[in-house]
Amino acid sequence: MNVVLVHGIWDRGTVFKHLRKHLEAAGHACHAPDLEPAGGDHGLVDLAEKLKAWIDGRLPADTGIALVGFSMGAIVSRIYLQRLGGLSRTRRFFTISAPHRGTLTAMVWTGKAARDMRFGSDLLRDLAVDADLLRPLRPQSYYTPLDLMVLPTKTSRVHWAENHCVPALLHPLMLRHPKILRHIAAELAEVSAG
Repeated sequence: MNVVLVHGIWDRGTVFKHLRKHLEAAGHACHAPDLEPAGGDHGLVDLAEKLKAWIDGRLPADTGIALVGFSMGAIVSRIYLQRLGGLSRTRRFFTISAPHRGTLTAMVWTGKAARDMRFGSDLLRDLAVDADLLRPLRPQSYYTPLDLMVLPTKTSRVHWAENHCVPALLHPLMLRHPKILRHIAAELAEVSAG
């Protein structure tokens, strides 16, 4: 399966090196685009439009994909899915340390991306309206109670996904935690087998 890995704020696609290695060993083709500007200077809708253009330009329209969004990348992925037509070609959706309902850290950052990830932002309220559209993708949300970027950590837990508590010590360590690597690979194996 083609797996598109969507990085978080100030990251690049290389942040997924451990997850990518694990999934490629299981036979999946992983794609980790660098979405610019990585700080989300023009907002998360802008990054989602760039994600759509990247996917449409590199993967045939009749090719199903799985999406993995890390941190801010999970919100970018949701915009792609819920507002830009990505639901039609996506088979599975995974979020890792995602501020689905906002984060305190966005209250102290400046810029459009930070405003988009604040509690009660127009963007997050809009995405919450029809988040149940994601249910057919059997979404999985992984979070750690020790996260220092997504605060409070309960904002990663959502009613429309299966939520998994993972004891990673820090936000970036979620991307290499064995529990997450194994679980995503197992979930994708189900899709490939079906």
